[in-house]
Parts: sequence; C-alpha cells; structure tokens
Amino acid sequence: MLGPVLNAFVVWVLQNAVKSGKQRLYFLARDGYLMYRAARIYTERFSIPIECRYLCCSRYSLRIPMFHMDLKDAMEYICRDSIGVNLTRILNRAGLTAPEQESVLEDIGERGQGEVPVPYARLEKIKEKLWHSEIFLEAVIRHSREAVPALTGYLTQEGLMEETKAALVDSGWVGSMQKTLNQVLRNMGRRSVLEGYYWGLYELPPNIKRESYHCYYFSPERQLRAKVGFNNNLFETIFSAPHGMTLEYEEKDGRYEPVFAHISSERRNEMESLEKMLSRYVQHAAGKLGDLNEADCERQKKVLQKLMTLFMSRPSPEEAESFGRMIFCDDVLEYGNRQIAVHMSESDLRDNHVISKILVMLGIGKKDIKESAWYEGSAVRYSRHPAWHLFQYGIYKYLLNIRQMWMWRRRNEREKKQQELRQKEKNRQ
Repeated sequence: MLGPVLNAFVVWVLQNAVKSGKQRLYFLARDGYLMYRAARIYTERFSIPIECRYLCCSRYSLRIPMFHMDLKDAMEYICRDSIGVNLTRILNRAGLTAPEQESVLEDIGERGQGEVPVPYARLEKIKEKLWHSEIFLEAVIRHSREAVPALTGYLTQEGLMEETKAALVDSGWVGSMQKTLNQVLRNMGRRSVLEGYYWGLYELPPNIKRESYHCYYFSPERQLRAKVGFNNNLFETIFSAPHGMTLEYEEKDGRYEPVFAHISSERRNEMESLEKMLSRYVQHAAGKLGDLNEADCERQKKVLQKLMTLFMSRPSPEEAESFGRMIFCDDVLEYGNRQIAVHMSESDLRDNHVISKILVMLGIGKKDIKESAWYEGSAVRYSRHPAWHLFQYGIYKYLLNIRQMWMWRRRNEREKKQQELRQKEKNRQ
C-alpha cells in the first residue's frame, strides 16, 4: 500500500504542475524526501521539463529568523500544544540556551518547573507570562536577528530569488511552511508567490490566497470521512528522510549548508531500506505507463482511502506492532525515543474516549491524559478488546474534524467579506 500512496501523489503533483506551467518544484524536508526521489524517477523517464529540488528546512529553521518581525505570531507558534509539552520544550522552540531558560523560568515564577507537563488549558496562561517577560522577549529577538543572514544565504543559493514559476511539495496539515517561506522571500525581494501541492490540509493560515494551496487526499473544506480515517502522525513517520530535522544553516567554503539534528543509526537504516523498496515500486509503476497522463489519480485515491482507513484506523495486530514501534515526535524539536503507538493501559485508553477528551479540552476535566501519536495502534497493541476504544476514539475524531471544518469555513467566509470590503473601498478612492 505504501508504494501506491507515494506513487499516486507524486504523479498527481507532476500532472498538475505541468498543466499550470511550473518550472521548478521544491520538495520540503523531511516529509518531501521520498516524494522528491519518486518525482526524479518520473521527470527523467518522461523528460518532463520541471526541475525538482530538495529544500532542507523545518518550521524551526524558518520560524526563528522570522520571530523578531512579528512577536505576536511568534508567541502563537512557541506556545502551541503538542504531546508531552512542557516549559523546557516551549523555550527550546524559541531558540533559548539553557542558561537563558533558567533566567526566564525564574522571571516568570516557574523556577524548577521546566520538565513539568503543561496541560492544554494552561498554555494560554504560560503565553501571557512569557509575553510580559522582558528577559524572554529580548533573547527571542536577539537569536532571531542572528539567524537571518544564514537563512537568506541558503535560500538565495537554492534559487528561490530567481523569478521562476515554482511551487512547494509537502505532506501538508496546516500549510504554515508555505506562508512562512513566502513571507521570508518577500522580505528578501522576491515578487512572485510560491504555490503549494499537499497530500492533505486540515486548515490554512489566516490571510492567504486559497487558490495557491492545492490538496490531493483531503482539503480544509471537505473529505470528512477521509480525515477521520487518516493519521497524519503515522503518515509523516513513514514518509520521512534518512537524516534529522534542519536546525539552522552555516557557511562553509562559500556555500551554505543545513545543520541537521542527530538521527539514530537504527532510524537511518530503517528509512534507507524503505527508500530502496519504494523506489523499486515507483520505477516499476513508471515503466508501465506510456504517458504521464495515463495515470488516473482520482480513481486511485478512492481505492487508497479504503486501504488507508483500514490500516490507520483499524490496523491488524501485525500492522500495529510493526509500525507502532516506529519513533515519532510531534514537537518542533525532537525528543527521546517515543514510539508512535506507545504503551497504554485500559485506563489510559478509556481516558481518550470522547467525553473525557472534550472535558479536558474545555478545561473542565483536570486529569492528565496520556496520549498516543497513533491511538488506534496503541489500542490494538495493548488492549485485548480494542473495538470499543476504536469506536469511542472514532466519534471523537469525527467531532474534532467537524469542529475544525466549521471553524475554517467561518473564518474563510469572514476573510472573504473583509477582502470584498477592502476592494470596494479601493474602488471608491
């Protein structure tokens, strides 16, 4: 199933890129690594006039140089929720050193609390404390400004200041990387805007052009069932790269090179083996086509949805055990060796049922809930009777995605009205 998933998406990207006259595609590290390798197979086989490049970047490497330009936006990013979030992780996202973190914790009255988990309901309070800490803001601004020259050097080196018709390719989820990159490039002087091709998007950043974000498997507006049966954590754990995340950039002998975080030899070997297997599949699939447009990506998507829903939401014991052991971290930086389907007791699994989750999100329930990046995998691995847990969690995912889609539509309609009002005002002038 993994081979068809990768192949169908890459073919869809190339078909749409050719139709819209794209000259260059930037595949974003690390989710775009296997996509990039697959795209190169197709562009070479069919002599497609599109240049494919692999862009080493991460939310961390792009965001830190941007922090000083919009501190309020930076605070939203730094204080975002994640599995196992605590004050140390929040301050790491801001790029602070260990001594700076100790000073900040002292300043906000949280000394010695760095490793204590921060519940979702308390994140807003933490954000408020940090916003009023001069020590914290001064450090954030200083580190941000120091990171700008190397980032601009790397992006210039990779051709992003050339006015080619280009687009990004990534797994997706919220589309923030595209907005951030466009902001950086606009500040550097680029006039044209980068579009983006994504496996799926749950939502989009505010104040963007919706038509520049292209989705294959699901979009912010539709495909509720596909979203409920999908697990983005599992997707990006499988479709990753044999190198660590991009931390920053450094100049070496006149060139700018990405600095990667450490990755275990086990994980590297795992990804290299998967790359070889998937490359063989893509080569075989490409060899069966006489022309790129012969592939019916929409028909393939319908088949893939059935297979992926079974795999991700109703995995077999063998699938849950094999893939559940893979390492995952949903934070900006990576921590430890947490398996994607962690061990969960019957009590832990029940805590993730729909009523319990809603109460905690509303701040009514005070119990700390143990979470799994792939709950369905944990339920199948560690419960003798997982069906009830899967049913309860499925209801929660339906409600969560309905709420997210409703909020997106509401915000999108509000932004459209604001744009219309601004346009009317311009016409009057």
